Amino acid sequence: MLRDVFLEFNGKDYIVAQKQLFTNIKNTFTVEFWVKPEKTHEVDKESRRGIKGITGKRYAIAPVYGAYLNGDIFQAGVGVSVGTNGISVYEHTKNYFPATLVYETKLETWTHIAIVYKDKTPTLYVNGNFVKSGVCSSMKTVVPSGVFGGVDPYGFYVGGLGEVRIWNTARTSSEIQQHMNHELSGNELNLSANWRFDEGNGLISKDITSNGNNCSINGVRWKEAKRPENKNVLFTFFVPSGGVETLNRQRHYALNNVGVNCEFLYSQEGTGLQNKMDAPIYITNKDHEIKEIINKGNYDAIVVGSDLLLLKKLRDFGYKGIVIYEIQGLGFNKEYAEQFLIEHAPPYLNEYCDALLYPKTPHLIEAFERNYPHKEKFSFHNCFNTTDFNYKDLQMNNQNPIIGWVGRLEENKNWQDFLVIGSELIKKNHSIILWMFEDNTLAAESERIKFEKMIDKLNIRNNLIIHANQPHKKMEEFFSMIGDSGGFLCSTSKVEGFGYAVLEAMICRCPVLSTHSDGVSSFIIHNKTGKFFELGNIQQAVEEGNELMADIPLRESIRQNGVDHIKQYFSPATYAKNFLEMVNYLSNHS
Repeated sequence: MLRDVFLEFNGKDYIVAQKQLFTNIKNTFTVEFWVKPEKTHEVDKESRRGIKGITGKRYAIAPVYGAYLNGDIFQAGVGVSVGTNGISVYEHTKNYFPATLVYETKLETWTHIAIVYKDKTPTLYVNGNFVKSGVCSSMKTVVPSGVFGGVDPYGFYVGGLGEVRIWNTARTSSEIQQHMNHELSGNELNLSANWRFDEGNGLISKDITSNGNNCSINGVRWKEAKRPENKNVLFTFFVPSGGVETLNRQRHYALNNVGVNCEFLYSQEGTGLQNKMDAPIYITNKDHEIKEIINKGNYDAIVVGSDLLLLKKLRDFGYKGIVIYEIQGLGFNKEYAEQFLIEHAPPYLNEYCDALLYPKTPHLIEAFERNYPHKEKFSFHNCFNTTDFNYKDLQMNNQNPIIGWVGRLEENKNWQDFLVIGSELIKKNHSIILWMFEDNTLAAESERIKFEKMIDKLNIRNNLIIHANQPHKKMEEFFSMIGDSGGFLCSTSKVEGFGYAVLEAMICRCPVLSTHSDGVSSFIIHNKTGKFFELGNIQQAVEEGNELMADIPLRESIRQNGVDHIKQYFSPATYAKNFLEMVNYLSNHS
């Protein structure tokens, strides 16, 4: 949310601008605003005709009757109904009230919405990201509305509303993202109206543009956003690389938004340090330096990633705050995880930490429940910031399908199976290109030698490109290119605690073919959000891969469903809520 002050609607109040219909802006325009809905709305099917928008709606933007000014029954006013269950765009004039765009999703916190009309076709952007296009209007003209909060008897919005802007152009995703979190001057090119709704009192909200289209407030309450909680948290891990480094950047974004100051401690340097983050990062394995960091940090909680010995050291250093032991993955198979928790972990986990934290990965949940039934345990999904990392339309002309792989040259990542699967697919289609993304600073020399020999044995060197140590931000372009090429990401891991590479590919519209590596089960639903194959079953992997490339309707369905799934279940706001609830609970029960 851009501002601390906003307007709260209770389901019977509304705001009216002096100009209720922007009849000078026709067919191509953008309406954007921030919302925090509190009630569900009724969902209709998309259509270019009919009368659907008259009951059960939550109109944050009211669909003003298009003919009320000049009697033009072929002119429709545009409205937007927003509930905790999604967003719908309606158009309204005589004998015409259809939903021209319907998007069902979970909205649980402040969300930025942009409705972009281009040549009468609406497109929806959520938090700056494209999510869906609707159907083209059957009216001669469609125009933005200047009434907010609802209209009797069709339905009223319930929840918070802030920062409404109307532009006379179709804004792009990059333009929306560039300005959604920044205050405007009111003099921006193509800006037709901007109500900040930040006055905090009174019955008028000003249009800050030179058009002066001020709003009259009817019953709506001014509200001040809840101040974030100020907490200091230190996250520790061995090396800034791979999934935990990605997680740390993602949760820094999530927790920083709710006032949590995050700091990070690694025992050695790693390639992930190239991914810049606006937070203190310490690199040391020296006890006296770690002790100094702890003593100066004034941390409410320390989250220790995997390092059992550090748990004891923290207590020896005199730290008396909350210590949470976190596991994102345990070794190269599920049996090792069980062995670790039985043979190595008990004296440390039982004595030196207050709670255990792990993602909703089935084998981790089962192992911790079985071996530590009396220990405080917390399990919730990791998060991902889809505003900063998402699909990029790069207008690719390359028609060669690209099959990607992300990991390290180690046993668990199972690179051998990827090379074999790739070679079998190339036999059927010689134009296929294999892209392998790896951190080459972590591979053993013996593994590198085996890797090079296998490439030559399979005769795929001319079809293989190695992308080593790529910056994280660059991966959104690579994943987008793989998806648009007609290819897919192939994940061959034996076991994954979470699997960020799979999630990142999916959010970039890159379909994924994966083993049942446990952690990815939170992302992939077979033939709906991705595809599975049995570990080691090369023939099945090749068959599923060929279908993923050849069956275009299935492929496109998987690409869109994957994006929707990640946005719904892995939001930063949900992670921040779960994390703060965990810390507050432990603070109250320590």
